[in-house]
Amino acid sequence: MNMPLPSPPQSSSPPPISRMAVWVSRTLDVLLLGLCGLLVALSYYTFTLYCESFGCLGVGLLWMLWAVLAAVGWAAALVVRAWQRRRGLGSRVSGLASTALLVMGVGHLLVWLGKMVLK
Repeated sequence: MNMPLPSPPQSSSPPPISRMAVWVSRTLDVLLLGLCGLLVALSYYTFTLYCESFGCLGVGLLWMLWAVLAAVGWAAALVVRAWQRRRGLGSRVSGLASTALLVMGVGHLLVWLGKMVLK
């Protein structure tokens, strides 16, 4: 009786992570956190502005700038996180940044809606 021989177990270890990928990942994480900090500062600035001190058009432009930066930053954070996961890199910081951007965006939307209702 010819029985097939069991094949030796093959170790499927992941390929080593290059130093360049780690450096790029960390740089992108720092940039995402920097964007979160910038948006927090811009949020404070836009919440303290009134139409009398800056003009209503200027306040609206700052809110739109904030919204565009937050949306682009959130999309970039999702892309960076997916890239990091595919490469086997840690994605905790980019996940934190994407969550923070999403929470800030929802908060801004709620504040804006509240201001529109109270007018």
